[in-house]
Amino acid sequence: MSSLLEVLAPDVVFYGDGGGKALAVRQPLRGQVQVARFIAGLFRRGRRADVRLTQTWVNGQPGAVALDPAGQVITVFALDIADGAVQAIRSVVNPDKLSHLGPVSDMGARPSEDQGSPG
Repeated sequence: MSSLLEVLAPDVVFYGDGGGKALAVRQPLRGQVQVARFIAGLFRRGRRADVRLTQTWVNGQPGAVALDPAGQVITVFALDIADGAVQAIRSVVNPDKLSHLGPVSDMGARPSEDQGSPG
């Protein structure tokens, strides 16, 4: 956790874009601790689900693509970096915005109304 905190700006913001079709943060998360805890949780869940991250460039910024075990796209992360620290993280999970990258995983899909809510 301390290594993660070191690379995040004190006022870092995490944005999610699920487009109403995928699970994503609804309101931006703000601050080093809140964002670091959220990211750590994502990585823990990702390891359990055998998710693979591939580093890439996203709109001219460093980022990553998360792939499910079948190699399908789950999300794309873009990092806004300035002054040597991550100022913002943007996560796109909206399948409509990911389909140009290849097959999109249903791992991040929002449960449909008729499925009810989990747990």
